[in-house]
Amino acid sequence: MEPLVQWLLGGFILSLLFIGIARWFWTRYDKPSEEAIEWQKEQAEKRKERKVWESVEMQMRREAEDAEQKATFQQKRIRAASSGTTPDAKVVAKAFESLGGTPSAKSVEEAEVIDLEDDLDIHAVGELVEVRQDAWDGEDGEAPLDLAEPEEPDWELVERLKRIAEADELEEKPHPELPDAPVLPDIREEE
Repeated sequence: MEPLVQWLLGGFILSLLFIGIARWFWTRYDKPSEEAIEWQKEQAEKRKERKVWESVEMQMRREAEDAEQKATFQQKRIRAASSGTTPDAKVVAKAFESLGGTPSAKSVEEAEVIDLEDDLDIHAVGELVEVRQDAWDGEDGEAPLDLAEPEEPDWELVERLKRIAEADELEEKPHPELPDAPVLPDIREEE
């Protein structure tokens, strides 16, 4: 073999040997110190504690939102219940006394009370109501009444439309409610 190839092979084998020795020393002696291990444990504990507190805070927020929704619902329910009740008779009497009038109390008989869910009166109708058909579908062969006798056009309106169409110049104001502005001289003409 050539001496150059021998040197290259020797250097390659020697570098592999040194790499193995360095790796063995690194795995044996390159360990974190006790302080570094302690710091890593503290960081891990802080992360766990932070996660626990975040979950507790989220749970508390959810509970607060639920309580707020329940309170809002209860308030709406109380308002709805109180809006449908009649005031006390004493309160009404005092109000009328302060106004100088007397209350006229009507008693509602059971016959006057309308039951909204009672549909029995629908069946008492003698004849069914016919629905008016405005559109003509052309199937029965007869023309509808409004197409059979055409109305005479409004000639006055036709004449007005012709005059407007034949007018050469229409004066349109963009905003008719605004007053006319004075015409200013063109600045380019003075220069």
